[in-house]
Amino acid sequence: MKYILSVLVTSVALASETWDVPRECESIQAAIDAAADGDEIVVSIGVWKEQIDFSGKSLLIRSEVGAEETVIDAGHLGSVVTCSSGDGTIVEGFNIRNGKATLGGGIFVQNASPTFRLCMIDFNSAKQGGGVYALGGNPVFDQCVFSFNDAIDGDGIWAKHARPELTACIFAGDSIGWESGEMVTIRDTNSPAGACCIRDVCVQTASVACWEAGGLYRGEATTCTEACDPICDEDVTGDGVVNLTDVLRVISAFGFCP
Repeated sequence: MKYILSVLVTSVALASETWDVPRECESIQAAIDAAADGDEIVVSIGVWKEQIDFSGKSLLIRSEVGAEETVIDAGHLGSVVTCSSGDGTIVEGFNIRNGKATLGGGIFVQNASPTFRLCMIDFNSAKQGGGVYALGGNPVFDQCVFSFNDAIDGDGIWAKHARPELTACIFAGDSIGWESGEMVTIRDTNSPAGACCIRDVCVQTASVACWEAGGLYRGEATTCTEACDPICDEDVTGDGVVNLTDVLRVISAFGFCP
């Protein structure tokens, strides 16, 4: 009997709740404040004029109908989304817009690793990181669109001591930048990533994405640490060897440069 009672108590403790906005909570932030780790917040269609802070919690925050019809609008009063601690929060299907801050107009991440999926991040502004400013942590952006963001450094994303991971994201004129030497991982698929040398910078990405960006791919599982030392210009593939593969790549690229 004691064992059965213990199992029942544990099951109740581990059960997660779903919070509905606005039927149960009048705002997204109110739902976050009420929720506990592991809970789900479901947001109805509409323009939500607020700024939200995850408060270190691990939650699933998703819209009912997707980013095109579910907007979180900060009204130029600060960052739209703040995640200053913790890991595991997932934000899915929102348009994050009209944020204005010194760091991270749209999203401010500090020492945290949230995931943003199927989000539109646009019309935000900051001195650094118009769309996103990441200081520490490993934020993930999956199938997100960055557009019409503005900043002195990094219209789309600016990273410092952070390792953002971008998968199948679109940057419509927005830039990605970083100032501390960490790797920014960019993938168009889930294919293995390696160091990619593009001019005087290095990003962590898949081979095809690297070549399409005009970079020199250093091979799977390589890192940016000392991977992009100066090499001979004739080594087109960036593998440290000048061979027939380099010749074929030059031949295939005959014509006017873009």
